[in-house]
Formats: sequence, structure tokens, C-alpha cells
Amino acid sequence: MFRHLHDDAFLAFSRDHKHLYAACLLDVHERFFSGAPAFPTPQQVVHAIYDVMRANPTLWSETDDFGNLPEMISAGRRRIRKADVALTSEKGEKALGLARQLYARLLAWGWLEEEEYGLRVTVDMAMGPLLVIQRLASLNKDLSQRFGGLIVQIRLNLEAVEKLTPEVTDRKQREAALAVREARNQADQFTKSLRAILADLKRIRQTVMESKTIGSRLEAFFEEFVDQLLLKDFESILTVNHPYRFRDAIVDLARRISYTPATMQVLAEEYVAASMASDVEDGHTAAADDLLAIENIFEQIGEMFDRIETFRRQLEARVRNTIKYAERGAQGLVGRAGELVRRLDALLRDGRHERATVEWNVEPLRSPWSEHHQAPSRQPRRPVEARELSAPPSDPLYELRKQLRLEYIARIAPRPEDVRTFLEGQVPPFGTKEARFFEIGTVDDFLAFDCARRYALTGEVPPQIAGNFELEPSPDTPPHDSEWLRCANFVIRRRGLGSGLGSGFGKGAAHA
Repeated sequence: MFRHLHDDAFLAFSRDHKHLYAACLLDVHERFFSGAPAFPTPQQVVHAIYDVMRANPTLWSETDDFGNLPEMISAGRRRIRKADVALTSEKGEKALGLARQLYARLLAWGWLEEEEYGLRVTVDMAMGPLLVIQRLASLNKDLSQRFGGLIVQIRLNLEAVEKLTPEVTDRKQREAALAVREARNQADQFTKSLRAILADLKRIRQTVMESKTIGSRLEAFFEEFVDQLLLKDFESILTVNHPYRFRDAIVDLARRISYTPATMQVLAEEYVAASMASDVEDGHTAAADDLLAIENIFEQIGEMFDRIETFRRQLEARVRNTIKYAERGAQGLVGRAGELVRRLDALLRDGRHERATVEWNVEPLRSPWSEHHQAPSRQPRRPVEARELSAPPSDPLYELRKQLRLEYIARIAPRPEDVRTFLEGQVPPFGTKEARFFEIGTVDDFLAFDCARRYALTGEVPPQIAGNFELEPSPDTPPHDSEWLRCANFVIRRRGLGSGLGSGFGKGAAHA
């Protein structure tokens, strides 16, 4: 477990200045070792540590307080201070010296290492410390578990895998087999997210119950449970993204894939091609293990959700009881009201206020007992009668929009018959015409012309048009250029014309 780390690596997090070391490592990782590759010099790393010390003066004790430190950047071999000369005092030099000490300790503890390339010395981070600091950086960010489209992505991956057969030869389609391993990793991540939510609920319950006052208990509940956990995690698992929505579909997909020999054969071959298995038999076993793991995970998440729901109900019940009985103590409204009543009675007994009354309209008391207030007696249950369902109400505006939408779809995508009619009106019988001589007058002409252009470029001409016309691209001739569009030229020839295409090109009679 520790073979990739230095023996003294965690000394950085066990001393008095552990928070400063953590801030320096996170800043150096974010600045130099994440994103675009960078090879900083020792001077640049020292100045980065100096910037962390300057931006976080509270991480030092009182004896290490340097006040307002001057800003410093690296430029070649010189240090440039962007502050007054008055600020570049002994405090800045002392802080820079301590930054060098921090850098030396990070080198000695194995977090950083120096490499020599000729006369240049650069700083790098080994694999073990780099993986550890990446994890620490992720913990330093948002810890809330987000599901988003994770479950949907697993289902889509399995649906793509189910379509694979040995007859599929396209590499991009066959590479979808690797999505099984990715789906298993995503399912494991989903299980870890559920465990994180459950652990966070336990922590919040302990924090709420350890609060000394009612105010601190309610503050802990609303800040930690409602703001941090409920609105981020429960919103995603208790609404449309609830895993139960796709649970059965995912389990059925995994079973169908594992019981389909043709698909399993493709999975085994792709596992071997991706070096995820040594041979086809090993690939078949690995794919079966991945599918079985996905199936078991989604079959057993019910217990996890039951525990989460139980913890949530218990926590909400405790807070609800706290609010319910909060005003029954001596410090609540009842206690204060009782003390006020006793003081008023004492004033009346002393005779100091003989007419201590307030004129007010008092509503007369009425008895709640009446024949109209009685609950009606239970009637015998009537049997269910079968009857026709009423048709949904018709909305004229909705029907009009629907009709307009259908007309728009039919117009924006002309049928082959419409394109053929357009070409018959443009190309003379037994003749040839170039697209650059076409006349486009209406929107329908433009749409039909654009369809003909696509037919000529792709060579996929529908049978309704191919029976009467031949469409060929002509990139070496001037393009079609009109008010509607500018595109490459192509040639349309009526069926029945001889093979002499050259006679039809460049002649005025050909496009008359």
C-alpha cells in the first residue's frame, strides 16, 4: 500500500503547520501538475509556496506572523517585487527563507523531486504522491454525491452492447463492448455514493443530537442536512432520476446479454483486443463477471435505499419533536406567559388596579354539537361499473399547431416525387442541364434543389428519381451562385440521352 510513497511522506500532515503544508501541496498540484503539462523550476515552486504563505497568514502562529508580505513573481533568474520598496523588508526575506525550508522538506519527504536536464533543473511529482494529492484535492472540493445521468448512462451503454453480433464489423460499433467494464465501474461508483449519503446522515444525526441548545440544533439541521445534503443528493434520488426507475431494465439487459452467446463472443474478442484479457476464454469469463456484478449491484440497492429513508425519517422526527416540545419548557412561550400572568394577579390582589379591564368585543361561545356536525354514516360500497372512457377535450389551438407542424415537416423535407417534379420543370426532355443554370423562384424550389444537390454529392438517388434522371457532381465547372445559395456545380441528365455528355456542356442550347 505504501510502496509508492516515501516513509516520511505523512510527516507533512502531522506537525503544527499541517494546514500550511496541505495548502502548499494543493496549490502546487493545481498550478503545475494538473491540466497542461508543466515543468517548473525550483525557484517557481518556492515562489508558489511564498504566495500561499502570503495569501493565508492565519495558517501561521503568532510568532510566525509576517504581516503584509510583498508580492513576488518569477521572471527568468530575477525576483520581481510588485510592491513598494518599503514593503521589501526583512519580513519578506524571512518569509522567502521559510518558503525555501518548506520546499526542502517537501523534497526530503518525497512529495517533490528534482530532475536535471543538462544545465536546467526542474521539479516533478512522482506517481504515488501525485495520486494521493489528486485524491486529497477531490476531497477539498464539493463532497456532495451527484447522480445526474449516471444510471441513464449505464442503461444506454448496455443497450448499445446488446445490439452487437459477430456480423458487425465496424470498429466503432464493436468498441461499444468496452462499455460493459465502464458500466461496472459506474455501478460501483453509484454504490459508493449511496454509502457516502448514509454515512453523512449518521454524521448529521450525531451533530444535531450533540447540540446544546435548540437554536444550535435547528441550525445544524438546516445548514448540514437541508442545504448540504438534502437539496443535492435527495433531490436526485427521490425525483425523476430515482434509480428504481431503470433498475429492472438494467438487470434485464445484463441478463439478456450474458445469455446471448453471439454477444458474449463479441465481448470476449473485444476484451482480448483491448488487452483486458489474455485469450477469448478469459475474455468471456471477464465479461460474464462484469455483467454479474452489475446485476447484483442493482438487485441489492433496495436495502441501501431503505436504510437511507429510515435515517431520514428518524432525523426529521427528532427535529420535529424538538420543535414541538421547545415551547413547553421554562424558557419557552408558556413559561414566559405564566410568569406574566402571576405578576398581573399580584397587581390585582394589591388593589392597585380596581378596573383592570379592557373593552373588547368577545365572540359568543357556540357549542360544536349539532346534527349538521355529525359524521355521515358509512354507506355500503357500490360495485364498480364498466363504462366508456370519455374522450379528452379538444383544444383548437393545439390542433392548429399540430397541423401546422405536420405541414412544416412535410414541406421542409421534400419527397422524391416533389424533387422529380421540380427537375422535370427545369431539365428539357432528353436533355442535360447544369445546376448553375437553374432558376430558383420559391422556397419549395430551393428545398427541392437542395435535395437534388445532396443526391448528386452522395450518389444515393431514390428510385423515383433515378428512373428518369442521372445526377453527377461537376466540381471542375463554375459553381451555382444565386440569391438563395452558393454551392458546387452538378449535372442533371434525362434518361434516354446518348453517352456524349461533352456536347451538352458549355453550350447555350443545353440550358435554354
